Amino acid sequence: MSRQLSFLVDTSVWLSYLIRDEFGYADAKDFLLEAEERGSSLLYTATSLKDVFYLVPRRLRARMVGSGSVEAGVSFAPAAWACVRTMTEIATAVPLSLPECDLAWMLRNKHGDFEDDLIIAAAETCDADYVVSNDQRLLERFAPVCITPRQATELLTRFG
Repeated sequence: MSRQLSFLVDTSVWLSYLIRDEFGYADAKDFLLEAEERGSSLLYTATSLKDVFYLVPRRLRARMVGSGSVEAGVSFAPAAWACVRTMTEIATAVPLSLPECDLAWMLRNKHGDFEDDLIIAAAETCDADYVVSNDQRLLERFAPVCITPRQATELLTRFG
């Protein structure tokens, strides 16, 4: 029996999936469904939970109030809570503590984005096979460890 792959899913992919008409939704959905079907480990950091909780209401508000489909005072907090719950139900949190901060600090000359470097550090310390992201700079700087959702789906269907 072959070893199951593990994927640390970046905030950008979670947002694409959870806010269904965001950039990359179809690819994110296909990847997450394929990974679940094949029993792959889906992982996230607490910072991704925090970012999703913060960004979902703002993006929904901008889209829905901007289109006139809801009034300005509507709360999107329930949607944020639901998105966080979804993440915790389909994926597993990985540690993000001092060792990951130290490793992210060491990566600063390669990438220079501390938040992204924390994701790479967390992937390293939890021994994830890949980081799945829509962040073009992250994908370029840390290839072949960082792959797009579409590449992850292709990898799963080809070798999973």
